[in-house]
Amino acid sequence: MDYDGLIINYKWRGQQTLTQDERDHQLKQGVALDLNSQRIADDLSVIRLTSGYMELVDKYYQFKGVLTSVMLSVFILSTWVVFRFWGGIIKGIVIHGFSNDAFYYISGFIFGGVFFIFLLLSLCLLKKESFARTHYPIRFDRKNQLVHVFSLEGEIYSVKWNNIFFTTGDFSTRKHTKRKDYDIRGHILDQDGKTVLKTFGLAASASNHVALHRYWEFIRRYMDEGPGVVADIIKLCPPVEKKREGIFFGYWYALTVYYGAPLVVMPIMMVLALIAWPGRVFAMYTSRRPFWTPEVEAACVIDPNDPFDMSAADNPKSIALWMLGMDKSHRCIDKMRARKMKTLESKN
Repeated sequence: MDYDGLIINYKWRGQQTLTQDERDHQLKQGVALDLNSQRIADDLSVIRLTSGYMELVDKYYQFKGVLTSVMLSVFILSTWVVFRFWGGIIKGIVIHGFSNDAFYYISGFIFGGVFFIFLLLSLCLLKKESFARTHYPIRFDRKNQLVHVFSLEGEIYSVKWNNIFFTTGDFSTRKHTKRKDYDIRGHILDQDGKTVLKTFGLAASASNHVALHRYWEFIRRYMDEGPGVVADIIKLCPPVEKKREGIFFGYWYALTVYYGAPLVVMPIMMVLALIAWPGRVFAMYTSRRPFWTPEVEAACVIDPNDPFDMSAADNPKSIALWMLGMDKSHRCIDKMRARKMKTLESKN
């Protein structure tokens, strides 16, 4: 789970320049990467794909609810402990007076104070996922060669595709295993070409730089070569365009990270996902939906006859059956074409 940039925002870069590591692993527009016969990957992040633009979810959407589940548990426990100790202290002082057992009152107050700090901390972290936004979309506007970003702060900004410095960033280091994890970041640079002004992350994380190339190539090929070279791999679109995801969809989507795993381990994964599921529902239904500005929407009008207009309308009929490997042949593009063919036949 990658919470870098969410719990603690991407490190403050006041007048900070690009690092050498970021320069060494730059992902360049217009430059194809060698995937060694591997297919490009969409990481089930496409909200909508059209000939003019492609909209993606953010990197926190996949595991949304896990942090909320943990922080809700800590908040409830801390609240109970604080009321239990501080309430007992106040009651004891009122009835018996402070001098009756001063040591008990002081130690109880300190112990309750520790959990009061946990209460405040859990509430602060809870608001990182809940009472925020259901997701933070990124729209790759191929028609106008722009990238529209809905930031964590609620700011919406647009940047030219070729002016963004993309790279694989190091977001955490595991000291005991010396393992690093990486994500794909887009840096908005100052006019000097090295000072970072803004940063946004894409919906992919991995244990090495190369593993991220499949996702980068998916985006780069769409922007540089068109929807025809990426459309056939899309099998599921999060149904969050101008609405919240369904309650049950959230459970199955959280399981998609285990898609393709042996069926024997799926029951264990399903139980683990079930534990975090209430937190995901809480986070989604206490958060506001993101909406683009009229200017962004005006720049991304969909052609009624667009041959590559895919969305959640083209998802598998049953997410559960697809997740369990019982609908392996499904592709959004096949369903989209069948849907359009059916519409044409009905008109004739």
